[in-house]
Amino acid sequence: MNKKIIFFDIDGTLYDPVLGVTDLTKQAIKELLEKGHIPVICTGRTKAMVPDYLTDMGFLGVLAGAGTYVEYDGKVIHNKTMGPETGDSTIALLKESGIHYILEGPENIYVDGENNAEEYQRVIQFAKKYAGDRLRTIQEGDYIINKFTCAPGVAGSLEKAEKKLREEYHFTLHIDGNFEMTPKGYDKSTGIRLLLEYLKADRKDTYAFGDSTNDLEMLQYVEYGIAMGNSYPQVLEAARYKTLTIQEDGIYYGLKEFGLI
Repeated sequence: MNKKIIFFDIDGTLYDPVLGVTDLTKQAIKELLEKGHIPVICTGRTKAMVPDYLTDMGFLGVLAGAGTYVEYDGKVIHNKTMGPETGDSTIALLKESGIHYILEGPENIYVDGENNAEEYQRVIQFAKKYAGDRLRTIQEGDYIINKFTCAPGVAGSLEKAEKKLREEYHFTLHIDGNFEMTPKGYDKSTGIRLLLEYLKADRKDTYAFGDSTNDLEMLQYVEYGIAMGNSYPQVLEAARYKTLTIQEDGIYYGLKEFGLI
């Protein structure tokens, strides 16, 4: 297979909150497409939080929700969701432990409309920035989600809930103390495997760029896992390959280094 499949994380890899998507990064995706390769977004964000200005760059696939949602050429291949029948018991445990939470789905993002804590209101503002009119409250009715994103509150304790949560969810801790939970057995490598099966493609033709702890499984699963220069220390330590930071156009120069553009 001459075509290569290249997976890109969003935050800290494709997108910087100050720079946005750099011109050289946009140029890199354009050149990949011109050469017949397959660029794919692979993000912890759910589909509801993937903006059109990214997908409109020409990505042929979107793996969202940390491997729970797989889309290729506009067709949804896989969508692992949860509803109140499983989510409500998790919410009760999080509340009991003083942990703030956002429920992230393929179409909407859900927040606790009854939580007025100042630190949680900051979390809501962050979610609203990316979800826009897709932001809902849990109290508005049924929800369909792919994952949880959580943050211990001022008086919260992760230790209270962690053992139980790990029995039911794949758990990813971030350097800032926040954490993500996807259904057991789901991480970014799961979404990649499902897409490769659908395309009848080989792992030897895969590359990935990432920077965070939720990228570790992706970087280790593909043939060429490339850490951005601005990656978390544990990601830089674990990755087989490294490139420049996002501010230094690490994607463009990394693709150049591997002869993909």
